[in-house]
Amino acid sequence: MTDRAATLLLHAPVFQGARAEDLRPLAALASFRLLKRGEHLFRRGDPLETLFLVSSGSVRVYRLARGGTRELTLHVEGPRQLVAGVAAFQSRAVAPASAVALQTPTELLCLPAGAVRERVFGTPALAQAVIAYFARRQAELLTRMEGLVFSELGERLAAYLLENAREPHALPTNSELAALLGTVPELVSRKLGEFYRLNLIHLERRTVRVTDPAELARLAQGERE
Repeated sequence: MTDRAATLLLHAPVFQGARAEDLRPLAALASFRLLKRGEHLFRRGDPLETLFLVSSGSVRVYRLARGGTRELTLHVEGPRQLVAGVAAFQSRAVAPASAVALQTPTELLCLPAGAVRERVFGTPALAQAVIAYFARRQAELLTRMEGLVFSELGERLAAYLLENAREPHALPTNSELAALLGTVPELVSRKLGEFYRLNLIHLERRTVRVTDPAELARLAQGERE
């Protein structure tokens, strides 16, 4: 298990550029957890004493609107990505949102957050990697916010597919995709069907694969309606 954990940590973007010897002490503390689709990893307000890194599958991070009648998907994390990573680097942190598995099985590598903080803060190479990772994530969040405000649904969906579905990928439900893309499920269904008819994607039983990445890239840039 330690070797598998070490390999996952070494290839995780949060530790990009770190040395294997700096990560081995963390790998020795790792455990793995399996979730089924719809099972929660944590809920908003829960204490966060563990750092979670997706090994396989995907996790949707969301918040409930006032009244609890509507969910807003903040992001979907796939393999090698952290789930609520910023909070886990704070002492006595609580979850700022809820996290639920999108696939069966979804496997996560689990590390004690306190030990991770101690190791990262005491190892310059790890600290540099983590700071650079969170800077990239902030830029990605700003880009996504800009996209929700200024781009069309086709552009947002094309960008999502390019990022997540170059290999066969289990799509979230249309409701979950709609929440992620800032629209309604009916429009997501219509646009997916359009992409399928144009042979931009192959879609079967919610598993999607990009078949024309060049055209999707043009769509994502708004070069074609």
